[in-house]
Amino acid sequence: MGTMRRTEPEVAHVSSMDVAGNLSELAQRPSVTLALEAMREFLGMDVAYTSEIVGDKMTLRAVDGDAESFSVGEGVSLPSEQTYCQRVMTGRLPNINPDIRGDDRAASLPITQIADVGAFTSVPLHFSDGRLYGTLCAASHDAMPSLGYRELQFLHVFARIVADQLEREEIQGKAQQLESQASAAATLIAAVDARDSYTGEHSQAVVAHAGAVARDLGLSVSEAKNVELGALLHDIGKIAIPDAILNKDAPLTDEEWEVMRAHPIFSERLIGNVPQLAHLAPAIRAEHERWDGGGYPDGLAGEQIPLASRITLVCDAYHAMTSDRPYRKAMPADRAMAEIAGGAGTQFCPTAAAALLRVLATAP
Repeated sequence: MGTMRRTEPEVAHVSSMDVAGNLSELAQRPSVTLALEAMREFLGMDVAYTSEIVGDKMTLRAVDGDAESFSVGEGVSLPSEQTYCQRVMTGRLPNINPDIRGDDRAASLPITQIADVGAFTSVPLHFSDGRLYGTLCAASHDAMPSLGYRELQFLHVFARIVADQLEREEIQGKAQQLESQASAAATLIAAVDARDSYTGEHSQAVVAHAGAVARDLGLSVSEAKNVELGALLHDIGKIAIPDAILNKDAPLTDEEWEVMRAHPIFSERLIGNVPQLAHLAPAIRAEHERWDGGGYPDGLAGEQIPLASRITLVCDAYHAMTSDRPYRKAMPADRAMAEIAGGAGTQFCPTAAAALLRVLATAP
């Protein structure tokens, strides 16, 4: 990457009216783009950007200013250890370094020569729950002796604005994703319900217990939501089962059971073809696997089985036992709970079974 240093140093000059105008616009229409522009102009620096840190990589996201002359741009990733930011966050460099070339700790880094950096600032971007998203940075080709404590205080203000906006965008993105997933799931369930009302009603009932078990086990909000979606869709593959088997009012024959046992595979294929729901496909395929390895379709055992599948299986079994079917009457709740307890460690995951029993014991 070549260096594009200006042949004649330019003294950045931004009037207080310009800065005030930018801040006013930022207050009225907060955005990462406006915050970067206002921050860069306030500091009088050449480029400003946000970075996202994932693992040992730092990736530039939003960029404002003359990024090309620093040989950087949106989407560029660097090993974190090669960046100033990593050293700032670990206390090896200050948040504001007005003279990079005059600081031996920074001058020796390859990035100093490659990007021709004279001054640099960096502060972390933390979300409201304490998570580190990345950093808010600005750089100049020339040294900036005027940078000091006042500028650092403003940088923290800009960082709060940017972090709030990034977090808001993340929340909105997750909400849209959940809405899209719910819409796709509702469409599929409606199709199943039109074919077989018991399957649709049964799936809806399993969802409530599965979600409660997920929360009892301390799963995160997003993990619990995935458990609920998986429980809702766990029998979706039954749409491919012939009516003569699906609606039979007597116990199935061995041959019919072989056909019925294929429905998790049909479920996986169907869900895997829906982009909003494809991440659920492996857990849905494994919903009928037993803890002792005697389930289907793959004979998985123990913790080979996704936790979401184990939760759904025990909730599925409980609701099936306590529901009337054409060929048998519903089992009393206390007897069904005893069956769950008796099957823990063989048919059911002990952890999921214990959680369901706790949920049932405290249900109104």
